[in-house]
Amino acid sequence: MRTSLVHVRLLLQRLGLVLLLLLALRVVFYIAHAHAFPAPSFAQALAILVQGVRFDASTVVMANAPFILLHLLPLPMRGRAGYQRMLLVLFLVTNTLVLLICGIDLVFYGFSNKRVTRDLLGQLEAGVRTAPSFLLHYWWATLTFLAAVVMLWRGYRRARAEELAVAAPARAQAVALVVAGGLLFLVGRGGWQYQGLSPAHAADHVEVAFAPLVTNSAFTFLHSLAGPELRERTYFDAAELDRRLPLRYVLRADSTDARTNVVFIIVESLGREYLGSIGGEKGYLPFLDSLADRSLVFTNAFANAERSNKSMCALLAGIPSFTDDAFMNTAYADGRVDGLGQRMKEMGYGTSFYHGGLNGEYRFDSFSRACGFDRYYGKDEYGDDSAYDGHWGIYDEEFLQFFADGLDHEPEPFCSVVFTLSSHDPFPIPERWQGRFPQGTQEIHASLGYVDMALRRFFQRVERAPWYPRTLFVITGDHTFAYNVHPPWYHNPAGRFAVPIIFHRGDGSLRGHDGTLAQHLDIGPSILDLTGYDGAINTFGRSLFRHDRAPYAVEYLDGQYQIIADDRLLSFDGERATGLHAYRTDTLFARDLRASEPARTEELRQRLEAVIQRHATALRDNTLCADPQGPQAGSPSRGRGFR
Repeated sequence: MRTSLVHVRLLLQRLGLVLLLLLALRVVFYIAHAHAFPAPSFAQALAILVQGVRFDASTVVMANAPFILLHLLPLPMRGRAGYQRMLLVLFLVTNTLVLLICGIDLVFYGFSNKRVTRDLLGQLEAGVRTAPSFLLHYWWATLTFLAAVVMLWRGYRRARAEELAVAAPARAQAVALVVAGGLLFLVGRGGWQYQGLSPAHAADHVEVAFAPLVTNSAFTFLHSLAGPELRERTYFDAAELDRRLPLRYVLRADSTDARTNVVFIIVESLGREYLGSIGGEKGYLPFLDSLADRSLVFTNAFANAERSNKSMCALLAGIPSFTDDAFMNTAYADGRVDGLGQRMKEMGYGTSFYHGGLNGEYRFDSFSRACGFDRYYGKDEYGDDSAYDGHWGIYDEEFLQFFADGLDHEPEPFCSVVFTLSSHDPFPIPERWQGRFPQGTQEIHASLGYVDMALRRFFQRVERAPWYPRTLFVITGDHTFAYNVHPPWYHNPAGRFAVPIIFHRGDGSLRGHDGTLAQHLDIGPSILDLTGYDGAINTFGRSLFRHDRAPYAVEYLDGQYQIIADDRLLSFDGERATGLHAYRTDTLFARDLRASEPARTEELRQRLEAVIQRHATALRDNTLCADPQGPQAGSPSRGRGFR
């Protein structure tokens, strides 16, 4: 019997090595991102460690399933040198990929604030292109990964050939296969519980804020590959869902509307905290602060996603970010969307989209066309590589001037979008501007100063244009920048998505600060409302200039949905509420209010369930877009008062 356990013992030693390496990477992960989590108590740290080992062990078994099977099968050639070399290659390739995914997320988590999923595959092209600078800039993550691979290679235990060649009785080998295989299967599914382990289980034994410390990136990646892109959930019947969240939204033009031009400026990584006039912290954008003083600013606004391509779907097509990857990269991408450009074209607007990045990257060109923007201008259309930043595209200073020139040649009325890029990691600044902007405490700060200067030059240029007084400018950030140390509030699940939303009219007719809860999903309906759109759209948002739908904001991150309403934020894993917090005042989300506010918890849970179910059915049934129709009787009246 002893000889029959040689292969089992070797298998456990080899898998145990991977388990120890994942544990070490979890420690490095926490050190790198400790600022993003509350300080755990001893009991919480112990629970994180125990549950983390559970997820790591499940990951090791899932990833190494072929290796485990080939290791345990009592085949005659199992003791031969060639067979053992094959096992070695399989082990090293499999687990190097596991370590690579976890190593990538040592850095990537700082940008997305979530463990990676299948969405990593959608960024491979850009990742490969930027790999050299990435590896050098984040050298500590590179060295950590290489050290782990070296330990994986050197720690692989080999047995003597004569020991492996001893043939154990067939019955003993069968027993070893069944017992060891059964136990490892149990470890792979995460225990005896009814359903196999999933990212949602990470909050079962720890506070939801610590869930990313419990999972690991290889687990979330493998789990996302095994599951559907979109899980449909049925919380309500069709009639009740229509009552709770009608997708159809009617806008009616009135005498106060003006067929103004629209310039929509999306600033890379523009978090609310960087605007001193509304963020409550030191500002790094003096021009935007001065522009905000002459504009209508929604000071309690939130992005709906953590990445550019997912945010673009919310901003241009009003699609919530409830899939791991951006809508444009899912199986539903060929469906119709209620694109802002398409609705503007119905009113006779010319439409265009500008982004100084590489043409085709992140499918911005094709998605903008799907949203009704007829002309796309990227790096190729700019046509001069002397302004190429060497990473992402054309520097914002030059590209915004190119954008201004393009607007001068647009027949009115026009609707044009520009998406900046210079405040994207690694935050390139032209040599002539080096050292000219405050360095601050984050890597992004100096680049924000550069982008602010580029926006100042853009507005100085267009303010002289005859079309300027007849133009509505809308400015927001695509998402926030999560890396580095931030003021405490901006690390919690609400602050993590806090962006400004600014409406500026060239004639100065929009001014003030409005604390109404707003989200990216509201921007499209608001633009249509201000420009006199007359008809129905399908949207999850609302016009910020009407009081016809209750305000809210929704996000999805790391397996957790969340809804912000009034002064509360509810976290939800798809089946149960996992936390209720006073997001404005409870900076560290230290006090869970579920027990003390059960009615509020239930109300917000049902509101969020309606959004989740509506999103899934709209994607499944291809009803994101409403058929163009005129206004209906009984459409809501407009209330333009600002609170």
